[in-house]
Amino acid sequence: MENESKIINAIKSNNTCEKICELDECGILENLIPQVSSMKEVGQCKYHKVDCFSHTIYALEEFEKFIVENKFPTHLNEYIWKYLNTVIEDDIKVLDLLKFGVFLHDIGKADAKTIDESGRTHFKGHEKFSGDIAIKVGNNFNLSQKSIKLLYNYTRYHMYLLNLYKKSNASHEVLKEMFDKLQDDIIGVMLLGFADITATKRLLEPKEDEEILKSYIYYVLTVYLYKYKKNVSF
Repeated sequence: MENESKIINAIKSNNTCEKICELDECGILENLIPQVSSMKEVGQCKYHKVDCFSHTIYALEEFEKFIVENKFPTHLNEYIWKYLNTVIEDDIKVLDLLKFGVFLHDIGKADAKTIDESGRTHFKGHEKFSGDIAIKVGNNFNLSQKSIKLLYNYTRYHMYLLNLYKKSNASHEVLKEMFDKLQDDIIGVMLLGFADITATKRLLEPKEDEEILKSYIYYVLTVYLYKYKKNVSF
C-alpha cells in the first residue's frame, strides 16, 4: 500500500502534474497502473499530435492552471468550490478525485483503437473503456464505492463538453439528459472537459480563444444550478 499512497498523495498535492511525472520516472506509476505503458504507445491521430500519456500530462497542467486561476463567475464560484472541497473519504476531496479522473480520462484508448481502410486511426468510444478501467483502478486502490463512482463519471462522460462544443447543441433535451445522469458531477465533468480540450487545442490551434469554451461551461452550470436544481423550467 506504500506505493498506492504515493499516488494518492500526488493527487492531493498542489502540483499533481509534477508528482505524477516523478512517479512515472521511477516506475511506480506503471507498476500500479499497467495501462500507463499503452498510453505512451497510442493516441496520435487527426486530433492529437502527441501520445495519450503526454496529452494527459498536458491536460493535468491545464486543469491545475484553471483551478489556481480561480476566475469562476461570481454566481457560480461558491457552488463550484463547495463541490470541489467536498470530502469523500480519508481526507480525499472531490478535487483530488477529479485530478485522478483527468489522468485516467483517456486510459481506454488502447482498447478502443481501430484503423480504417484509409489507414486513419480512430478511438471511437474510448470513454466507455476508460470508465471501465477507472473502476478497476479505483478497486485496486481500495477506494470507496463513492470515490469509484466519481472516477467512473469523470472518465465515462468526459466527452460531454466536446460534444456540446462541436455540435453547438445545448437544447433542453440534451442538458436534461446530462443533468439526470450526473447531477452535481456535471460540475467536475465540465471542468475536466475544459482541461482535455484545451490541452489538445494548444497544439493544434494555439490561438483559439479559451473564453468560448468557458462560455459553454458556465452556461451549462448556470442552467443546472439555477434552473434544473430549483425545478424551474428551462
